[in-house]
Amino acid sequence: MLEKAVFFRGASKADSLPQSVVEIVLSGRSNVGKSSVINALCSQKNLARTSKTPGRTRSINVYSVAMRKWIIDLPGYGFARVSRQEKDLWNKMIEECIIQRKSKKVIYIIVDAFVGPTELDFDMAHWLSDYSVPFKIVANKCDKMPKGITEDEIQIKAAECFGIDKVNVFAVSAKKDNGFGKLRIDIVKFLSCKG
Repeated sequence: MLEKAVFFRGASKADSLPQSVVEIVLSGRSNVGKSSVINALCSQKNLARTSKTPGRTRSINVYSVAMRKWIIDLPGYGFARVSRQEKDLWNKMIEECIIQRKSKKVIYIIVDAFVGPTELDFDMAHWLSDYSVPFKIVANKCDKMPKGITEDEIQIKAAECFGIDKVNVFAVSAKKDNGFGKLRIDIVKFLSCKG
């Protein structure tokens, strides 16, 4: 299912997007590797454009997996070298995409497993909780973790940090294409629901 994903469109305003049935929304800070996660998730090298410059994704990028079933890549938060005004516009765009759109959705917050979750990651999680929007954690860059630290340990630590169940934490390495089995199963299961 995910390997058939195609780029659908980019949008600067959420209300310009047509209605979908279900949406997987990927969120995270600017240099956490969201585009690389999308490519690894969908087993495609160039589906999402990657960049060494944080904050390159400046629009809502939508990938169609099946009819009206989408993966949405939001602009990254923090560290991007843009004006305060543009950051405010991004925040508004993200809020409109997550809160105002009525599609059934779940948010995957991508965090850096090596650096650990930042204040901005916790802010996003608290904000989603305040609006009763379900979220899960994807700990990317696990290849940078010291040898001997297990996937289970990463999951337990992240679950404790965010106050969620361990089953809602996925430890992956987009660079090494490791750990995506469980995440793919989780996402496909959600995308297969009828909304």
